Formats: sequence, structure tokens, C-alpha cells
Amino acid sequence: MKPTSHKGFECMDCKRDTWNEYYMIHSRIWKKANPKIKGKLCISCLELRIGRKLNKSDFTKAKVNTMKDKRTLKLINRLKT
Repeated sequence: MKPTSHKGFECMDCKRDTWNEYYMIHSRIWKKANPKIKGKLCISCLELRIGRKLNKSDFTKAKVNTMKDKRTLKLINRLKT
């Protein structure tokens, strides 16, 4: 796994750079995955922690979820389902 190149955007679990996978999900889901609240998780590691794939209803209406330059194919796919 490639280490982060953007300071502060390292996945807590796999250490992958999450710069292009920046997203906002509902706090109840985030608290389930990360009770300490602080930190970043790539989508794959977040899904492992909650035991399922994310879907459109898990994401907030935050503008960051629609920013084209901050979206990986995985994020785009999750926002569609």
C-alpha cells in the first residue's frame, strides 16, 4: 500500500492516502466505525469496520461529496447505490 503523500489524509488502518477519497458520512455511521471520532478512513477500511458496503443514504449532503476532483471510482459508485 502506498503511504500517504498528503499530510493529514492517511487512513488510520491501511495508511493509504485518502486525499481523493474525501467524503462525509452521517455521524452515527462514523461513530460506529470510529468511536474516537478523529482520523481518516478510506472507504474500504470504513466498510470493513462497519461490516457492509456504504450506499448513497450513508453520505451527507455535504458539498465535498459532489466535488469532482475529490472522488475516486469507489466513492462515485457508493454515491450511486
